[in-house]
Amino acid sequence: MNEFNLSLLRSFLNYLTYDRGLSENTVDSYRFDLSLFIDFIESENGKETKITDISSKDIERYVYFCSKRGVSHLTIARYISAIRTFFKYLIANEYISTNPTEVIERPKISREVPLFLSEDEVEKIKDTIRVFERNDAKKVRDLAIIELLFSAGLRVSELVNLKVGDINLNNEYIIVKGKGNRQRVVPLGRIAKKYLEEYLLVRAKTVKKFSKDDGYLFISKLGKKISRISIWKLVKKYAKLSGIEKDITVHTFRHSFATELLRGGADLRAVQELLGHKSILATQIYTHITDEAKFKAVFKIDFDKFKKKD
Repeated sequence: MNEFNLSLLRSFLNYLTYDRGLSENTVDSYRFDLSLFIDFIESENGKETKITDISSKDIERYVYFCSKRGVSHLTIARYISAIRTFFKYLIANEYISTNPTEVIERPKISREVPLFLSEDEVEKIKDTIRVFERNDAKKVRDLAIIELLFSAGLRVSELVNLKVGDINLNNEYIIVKGKGNRQRVVPLGRIAKKYLEEYLLVRAKTVKKFSKDDGYLFISKLGKKISRISIWKLVKKYAKLSGIEKDITVHTFRHSFATELLRGGADLRAVQELLGHKSILATQIYTHITDEAKFKAVFKIDFDKFKKKD
């Protein structure tokens, strides 16, 4: 990437970080998407091409290139959104006078039913951890991780950033810091509480080996906060060992959480609140689900204690 384009990209990312207050993960996503776009433009038009000189035709060529490479409509829509936001910034700061993204259309996205796991499949994964994980400390930790992903519907970023102080075992809830640093309270089920009680004992023994404890709930054998990639790897590992043929990701557990809630007859607004969705439109993707088992029977949660008292 030439120096001019790199300088503009850095300015834009600083704007997202300091002016708009976006999370590190969101800014990294913009950095990745826009770097791909700028690299394509420079490879097509010449290394010294300025991003401020490109036309809508250049952007259309990039969209066509991504489509031919098999990039999904959903991902292409995200790329276009990032490019639009970037060019709006360039307009606002008078780097350009016309916006080449105004005529670019986003691809139509089919709202596919999200992949989710049944309670039995989650149990199968937990049984796999019990059988295949020989390190007892890691076994206890990974069981707690899988249970929290499933019964609390956490994003991976929320999981890795949980701190010990966010866990209230006595009152059976956790405080989750979501997107935009918004906090929400998520109740703990009986099973999740049991796994966390066991894990906290293991964690206490682990941190004694080190001089510093940063307070993060889930830690590695080195006493450091567990990484997102480590969570991703352990989910893939145990899913494969369990023989489940679905393409399971960390987010699959979040989909499963929402699915079980709605199957139990939960109100869509309540699901939105528990998932930490800013807009209910993000939650409506789960409305394909019909009533089956009761949510209380699945997670053994007493929701009455969270109701407001008159």
